[in-house]
Amino acid sequence: MPDRIKRFVIVGGGFAGVTLAQHLERLLPTQTEIIVISAENHLVFTPMLPEVVGRTISPLHVVVAGRQLTRRTKWLEARVSGIDHENKKAHYVRRDGTEASIPYTHLVLACGSAANLKEIPGLASRGYPLKTVMDAIIMGNDLIGNFEAAATEPEAGARQRLLTVVVIGGGFSGVEVAGHIADLMQAIHRFYPELKNEPPRVVLLQKGERLLPELNHESLSEFTLRKLRQNGIDVRLQTAAQKVDSVAVHLTSGERIETGMIVCTVGTETHPLIKGLGLPLEKGRLKTDPDMKVEGTANLWTLGDCSFVPNAYDGRPCPATAQFAMQQARQLAENLERASRAAATKPFSFHPRGLLASIGHQNAVAVIYGVKLSGFIAWFLWRGIYLAKLPTFSRKLEVAISWACSIPFPPNIVQLRLSQKRSPDAGGERAAVNP
Repeated sequence: MPDRIKRFVIVGGGFAGVTLAQHLERLLPTQTEIIVISAENHLVFTPMLPEVVGRTISPLHVVVAGRQLTRRTKWLEARVSGIDHENKKAHYVRRDGTEASIPYTHLVLACGSAANLKEIPGLASRGYPLKTVMDAIIMGNDLIGNFEAAATEPEAGARQRLLTVVVIGGGFSGVEVAGHIADLMQAIHRFYPELKNEPPRVVLLQKGERLLPELNHESLSEFTLRKLRQNGIDVRLQTAAQKVDSVAVHLTSGERIETGMIVCTVGTETHPLIKGLGLPLEKGRLKTDPDMKVEGTANLWTLGDCSFVPNAYDGRPCPATAQFAMQQARQLAENLERASRAAATKPFSFHPRGLLASIGHQNAVAVIYGVKLSGFIAWFLWRGIYLAKLPTFSRKLEVAISWACSIPFPPNIVQLRLSQKRSPDAGGERAAVNP
């Protein structure tokens, strides 16, 4: 790399990485290189993954190719395997398994976190995480598959097990996915006359005393509890899973719930790349200086879920949310531009605007600038805000049309066999391919 060319490498193509690249394009000179290295070629709009599970929108509606979101940023679809601090090189592995490296002037780690299914014995083999668009596709697909299996199952107990979903975790992700799963199961039940006497069941387990503790509003937590129960969801507060076996979830109380699907929305772990760097961690995340530079380094920065960034606004560490990741990206872009010309950087400071959660059945809860909202108005606001935040006009239009179509029409109950093996009935064609 010639001395006159500065290269900014971003590891991760999520909210943090993409937003950072967009702002660096505006702030840095055109001769500066901006490179994103990501294992996927797309950004996933994670707030809408529960709607993919519930078959309200298509999986392709919540993903946008990174190349379509930036102008001059270069994209490398690869997995970063290591970082050489002394020589300022990032080592990566391409999809075909070949290895390469790239020198950098500044490196930004925005690789997020990983789901941890090892906290509860047995969960790793049966639990469904919800981190990627493929997770959402598989979850919705297998849910339909359980209905199909139950329709041909002669034993009543096995049918009820197949029609029971257990969701572990009563935070934002757990409440949202439980609500959308319940809506989907109730909507498609009528297409299975063999199961008319077998009502579907969703059980939500929350270890704490109330749902959505992140809101810090007891009245909204109570509203959420009441609406979920009205929607037929069996909500268990102060209830934890002790272990999981091939047919059931065992609770710490000694109760056993037989289930055909276990969704886990609690537990995250440090990204494998972050683990191997030997850098200081706080609660599994990279410790940073106030300006988001990794503690003890000169040209290594981090933001998003993998970082432990202090918020100068209130002195607290930033939560791992998309709202904070995008705001961190804007501030970090300014800091990197300042660092490139040896100017003083600024500490990250942000006053959060609010929180929203869709809880199913056209209900939501929200706190916007301190104002509490619930019910249909909050749900309508939820849809409006996230539709506005969705990248590209084409995706906004696609989602808006899907939402409109979901009002008069039932959900799609097609089950795809996500396997690369040939079906015996498929002749010379593949039945389906799991990308």
